[in-house]
Amino acid sequence: MASRTLVIAVLVLAATAGCQPRTTGTSAPAVSAGSAHAADLLTRRDIPGAGWRPVGVPADLGWSFAVSGCPVYAAADYPAQRHRAAARAAAFSQGHGREVRLILEGYADSWADQAMTDVRKVIAACPRYDDGEVLASHTIEAEGFAGDDSLMVRSDHVKGAEPAKEWWTAVVRRGSTVATVTGTQLTESEVRRIALAQVDRL
Repeated sequence: MASRTLVIAVLVLAATAGCQPRTTGTSAPAVSAGSAHAADLLTRRDIPGAGWRPVGVPADLGWSFAVSGCPVYAAADYPAQRHRAAARAAAFSQGHGREVRLILEGYADSWADQAMTDVRKVIAACPRYDDGEVLASHTIEAEGFAGDDSLMVRSDHVKGAEPAKEWWTAVVRRGSTVATVTGTQLTESEVRRIALAQVDRL
């Protein structure tokens, strides 16, 4: 696997659109059930804890960090997704709002490096914003914990009188392909553990 580049992201999604990393809004290719790296994806048996079951994944998954609720966000500023050649995804639910989504993506040439740059760039551009309905924030809390490059992103959003929501995104690059993994209502340590398990699979 050393000859490939892999980016692994474990992303915790919130329920409100426009205030979080989104699953649509880029020109990236659609995620296919038959794409490359199928054997590399974790299965429900690989996710720590009991009771995980498969759930559906959108065909057009897009970029996880397409934060359209941010007023300065523009997809054209983040070019790596236009060079994503192949992708495969899986998602699992444990109930009570706990979900994990995983995406493995193949990038052309050195675009996996740019994918990591794009994540850092969008977080720097949109660390905190209010879309008129939700106050959202995204911060990089840790780096260099796995693979050739990695990030741990904390995201929070507050909507009116509703309880604040927090989610974590672990992004790991290794070698010349790209991957994205997603989870909801998990702790930072749980997300990191899943990310490390996915790295070990590659």
